[in-house]
Amino acid sequence: MSILITGGTGGIGVGLAHELVARGEEVVLFDIAPQTERLADIRDKVKIVQGDLKVWPEVLNVVKENEVEGIFHHGSMLSLPSEANPWGAFQVSVMGTMHVLEAARLFGVKRVLFASTDATYGLGTADVITDETLQRPITIYGANKLYGELLGRFYRRKFGLDFRCIRYCTVLRPGIKTPALPMFVPWMIEHAALGKPFECFVAEDVAAPVIYYPDAIRATIMLYYAPEEKIKSVCYNLSGISPTPTAKQLEMAIKEIIPDAQVTYKPDPLVMEYYRTRGVTTIDDRRAREEWGWQPEYTDYKKVIAHFIQEVRENPQRWGLA
Repeated sequence: MSILITGGTGGIGVGLAHELVARGEEVVLFDIAPQTERLADIRDKVKIVQGDLKVWPEVLNVVKENEVEGIFHHGSMLSLPSEANPWGAFQVSVMGTMHVLEAARLFGVKRVLFASTDATYGLGTADVITDETLQRPITIYGANKLYGELLGRFYRRKFGLDFRCIRYCTVLRPGIKTPALPMFVPWMIEHAALGKPFECFVAEDVAAPVIYYPDAIRATIMLYYAPEEKIKSVCYNLSGISPTPTAKQLEMAIKEIIPDAQVTYKPDPLVMEYYRTRGVTTIDDRRAREEWGWQPEYTDYKKVIAHFIQEVRENPQRWGLA
């Protein structure tokens, strides 16, 4: 029996693969464009299958042929590519999720953990969101993810599938290539660490909730292995760094380590409209804390920035930055 990770060679997928291999699990990574540089140390311990979530037989085959008992469903299109191609985003993120859930039903998969997002919150939100806040997304990415949450809840009720879900805020890690609305946070740090100037596409006072990648991976593993009787809310907010720093506070913290870091600001009107409409700065994740014991370890943004810079400088190959 094996565990399948869709989007398996992406940032979180690779981190999950390392953790699952360390636990002695048989791991299969499903990805449309496998990137293996961060898998060098476990390459002979995982199976990589190139495949497309949009193609129903490919999803069926990877689940059936590998006797999959659990799925981490992380494959999707991110926010800005989804805005540029909403038709493709629907096929990947909505139909792809349907394919994963239906394959799980047909072949007796015990558990599916779905990667959602805080972008499922949008219109009318205050600066603090809780698990009870009304979800009214304003992007196609958020709308697709919300549909995935609801579809998973349906499969849980109708077919008894052990569906669980985490709503990630921005996962802060080096080496992110795909553009997305809150990526000014990791890119500002990474550019400074590499000695490159960075033109920030939001205003100085914008704050985007973020979680450091080791915490995101640890939380995902915790939720997957949590006893079933602990799972009451099913879909959970996840918070990390607190309080959420503004872009300017990030810049100043970076300059405490790299005084000559070059940061300028040229806010993108479309991105600023998103933040003006949404306005979320704090994520309340008390349900995750109460039900399965979640507690972030990386909460101080200055310490996270220092660790991030160290990773970029000492392990560029691991993050695809060499």
